[in-house]
Amino acid sequence: MIVTRCLCCGKAMRPSGSRSWAICLFITSWVMFIIAAECLLTGSVRNAYHTKYRDLLKQSAPSCETMRKGVFGVGAAFIVLTCIASEIYYVSFSKANDGPPPYARDTSMRMENL
Repeated sequence: MIVTRCLCCGKAMRPSGSRSWAICLFITSWVMFIIAAECLLTGSVRNAYHTKYRDLLKQSAPSCETMRKGVFGVGAAFIVLTCIASEIYYVSFSKANDGPPPYARDTSMRMENL
């Protein structure tokens, strides 16, 4: 996403379906990245709490408050989905930028009119 820059900076993209898909996939990939990071962070904090302090508190088994077993799996799945969405975003962004410039007519000054 660093290569494509922010969507509001840089040259304007060609208005088409590719531009719409690029914008939707840009937002979707960031939302999925935040969800994946949150799942992995939550799972690791809960896991560290229950494994580190269990020996200090002399508890034999983790309590029922532990996160479900699938938290790390969900985080990994969202990472894979983020990668897929980012790749499709890059392809859509490239298609939207491959068009001709928005104004390709003669932009130079004509000296004969002076």
